[in-house]
Amino acid sequence: MFLVKKLILLGEKFPEITVKTTHGVIKLPDHFKGKWWVLFAHPADFTPVCTTEFVAFQKRY
Repeated sequence: MFLVKKLILLGEKFPEITVKTTHGVIKLPDHFKGKWWVLFAHPADFTPVCTTEFVAFQKRY
């Protein structure tokens, strides 16, 4: 589990972390070096807000 010790602000360097994804384990931000990317997270699975936010995010981006 990743513990945030400080809020990351726009323009600040993203901390190096390893995360487990549906595509396997990846290291951030190294995995996307040289690319623009968005870290999208949610508080819990199978919640109504979670589903609508993911669908809206997918349609927009």
